[in-house]
Amino acid sequence: MKAPSKDTIIKNALFGVVLALLLLPWLEQNVHLFKPKPLGGAQPNSENVKFSVALWREVKFQEGQEKYISEHFGLRPFMVRFYNELFDRVFGEYQAQGVVMGKDGYLFEENYLLAASGRDYLGLDSITKLVSDLHLMEQDLAQKGKHLLVCLAPGKGSFFPDKMPDEYRYNGSTGRNYPDFVRSLQQQQIEVFDVQDWFIKMKATAKYPLYPKTGIHWSTYGEYLVADSLIKQVSSLTQKQMPSLKLKGIDQDNTPRDRDDDIELGMNLLRNLPDFKMAYPKFEIMPLPKGKKAPKVLVIGDSFYYGMYNWGMMEHVFQEGEFWYYNHERLIPGKETSLIENLKNYAKEVQQFDVVILLLTEANLPRFGFGMQQAYLK
Repeated sequence: MKAPSKDTIIKNALFGVVLALLLLPWLEQNVHLFKPKPLGGAQPNSENVKFSVALWREVKFQEGQEKYISEHFGLRPFMVRFYNELFDRVFGEYQAQGVVMGKDGYLFEENYLLAASGRDYLGLDSITKLVSDLHLMEQDLAQKGKHLLVCLAPGKGSFFPDKMPDEYRYNGSTGRNYPDFVRSLQQQQIEVFDVQDWFIKMKATAKYPLYPKTGIHWSTYGEYLVADSLIKQVSSLTQKQMPSLKLKGIDQDNTPRDRDDDIELGMNLLRNLPDFKMAYPKFEIMPLPKGKKAPKVLVIGDSFYYGMYNWGMMEHVFQEGEFWYYNHERLIPGKETSLIENLKNYAKEVQQFDVVILLLTEANLPRFGFGMQQAYLK
C-alpha cells in the first residue's frame, strides 16, 4: 500500500485540527473541561425552551433554542473576550458601549465626559424649574416634620480633567449643569452635600485614591468617607443619634476589588489593564443603644449608592430604609424588587420616611430627581 504523501498528511492534520476546534465548544458545553473567567457586565439570560409540538409548529422552539445556544455555547466567555481584544488591538475600538480611553490609560464613560465639557447642558431655565419643583416638595415635607437632602456625587471627567481626551475639554462656550445646579439649590436653601466639591478639594492631600483608574464610581475608600459623612449629615438634620462606622484598618491592593474596575470588567478583554494601588477600609457598624431608634431614610438615586446598599447601609444604619434606584426600582432588603410606577400614592409613600436623600452623579444631572418632584407634586 502506497504511503500517503506529505501534503495529504498535512491536509488531514489540518482537517483534524479544524474539526476539533469546531467540536470544542460543544464538548465544553456538555463536559466542562475548562473554567473560563465569567464575563463582566450585564449578560443575556435567555430561557432554554423545552420541546413541544405546539412550540415546534409556531417556530418558537427553534427560535428559542437558536437564541439560547448562541448565548450559552461552550467557551463563550473566552470567545467574547477574544473578539473584544481583537477589535481593540487591530481597530482601536471598544465593544463596551460608551467607553472612552483617556490619557495614560484612564477609562471614562462618555456621559461623564459630556457632563464635564458642558455638552449635556440643560440651560438655566430648565435647571431653575427642576430645582423650584424640588423646593416645593421640600417645603411640603418640612411642614410634615420631614427632611430633604441632595447628595451630589462626583463625575470622573470633572475629577480627572487632565486625563480627559482633548476633544472633550471644556472650552467655556456654554454653561455646565453642575455649577448651575449648585447655585440654584443654594438659592432655594435646600440642604446639599456636595461630594464633588469636597473630593476635588482634598484630591491632592487624600491618603488613598478617591477615584479609580479603570472604574466609573468613587473608590471603595471614597465610598466609605461618603457613607460616614452621610450618616453624620442625617444625624445633624434630624437631631437624632445614628449608628456609626468604626474604622478598624485599611488594606491596600494592586488588584482592584469590588467596583473599582467596573468599566474594565464590562469591556471583557483578555488582558488586564494597568491600575494603581487602591485602599479598602475594614469597618464595623456600631449600633444604637438598646431602645434607641434611628430615623427612617429613603434614598432615591443612581448606582453611586449601590455599594452602600450592598454592604448593608439600609439594614444596619438607615434601618427600615429603602433605595429607589433611578426612581424606578424599589429595593428593600430581604424583599423582592418592585416598581415605583406601581405605587398608588407616591407622595404618601415618600412621607413615611423621616429623611429623603436624592443622590446622583454629575452625569445624571440632566435627569435631576429622576421624576420624583413631578410624581410627588402630582
